[in-house]
Amino acid sequence: MRRVLSVAGLAVFALPVFAATASAGEIGSKYNPDPLSALQTWGIYGGTIVGGFLVAILITAASSRRGGPPRYRPGQPWEHDEVWVGTRPEELEGERSAKAVPGAGGASGNW
Repeated sequence: MRRVLSVAGLAVFALPVFAATASAGEIGSKYNPDPLSALQTWGIYGGTIVGGFLVAILITAASSRRGGPPRYRPGQPWEHDEVWVGTRPEELEGERSAKAVPGAGGASGNW
């Protein structure tokens, strides 16, 4: 959901930028266009890129300030329930009586 809102927000902010660039009007004629000044060129091509980065930075800063549930950081104790894929080891009840020996594992291992 957050990604959808981010894309929608970027579209809302980008639309006026693209509209302003498209509505710059006629520059010269069809066969003899007037050249852009260096300031206009940097404003159109560089401003679009810089503006995109600024929007991305603002969205990132706004989402990081909201916070959320605390995350696990390396070195902290794990304070959550265990999650097992498959059967828990204590539920096996001796199905695997043999233990793996060093050097017997891997893709062609005997377990």
